Amino acid sequence: MTLLNIAKFQHKASMVAWLKWIIALIGLWSFVWSVQLFIAGNAYYSIKNSIDVWQRKPELVNALKVDRALGKIEIALSYFPKNALYYQMQGQLYEWKAFSVEDEAVPSDVQTVPSNSPENLNQAFVAYKKSLELRPNWSGSWIGLASVKWKRRELDSAFYAYLARAVEVGPQDAIVHKFVVAYGLDMFVARSLHYVEVKDLLKRHLDAGIQNPLSRSFVLQAIQQHNVTETVCRWLNDSSYPVRKRIPNCVTYN
Repeated sequence: MTLLNIAKFQHKASMVAWLKWIIALIGLWSFVWSVQLFIAGNAYYSIKNSIDVWQRKPELVNALKVDRALGKIEIALSYFPKNALYYQMQGQLYEWKAFSVEDEAVPSDVQTVPSNSPENLNQAFVAYKKSLELRPNWSGSWIGLASVKWKRRELDSAFYAYLARAVEVGPQDAIVHKFVVAYGLDMFVARSLHYVEVKDLLKRHLDAGIQNPLSRSFVLQAIQQHNVTETVCRWLNDSSYPVRKRIPNCVTYN
């Protein structure tokens, strides 16, 4: 074997060795990424399930549970810091934390009560802002900003700008229906001047919210809780039969 052939053989062996190392590193990176994705995904769905339960039964939430959930979402964000959905969920959790210290906990994304936890609401606001930096057309995060403003009792031009943006980018989204209905009915029952700002929007989202299976139960429950069944029935007089029949005593047979 000549020196030239030896050199070629050594070069080829070196290239094969490097290729094996590259393949091994890619495989290792893929394995680590898969593990991180699995951990983050599990954290997200675990928290989502918890929030769903808290929204149905707010008496089950407490600060310890929220802190545990926050720990999980922070781990998910450490793996995927560009995930807008994780920041939105972090915002929701900080809203829950703001109210879990109250004597009576309430759902975070659609209810309103006086807040004595401004720092948690501030952190929620920041999380929603980060989410929107990554996904400007994410309606849930625009609703999140409006929700924080509502809980701060800051029903100013910024609040209505956030609400308008949410409606613009997610006119058929369940979270938008829920928020508009909850806010609008609260303002109507309270005889607030703010009802005038949303009365047309409220009627549209009552109709759309009942049509949407993801918001239907919430909307119908909100109508009953606010004791406005007859009023809503009049508002939706021109709505379709499938919508009206879901409202108690709204459809009569003479």
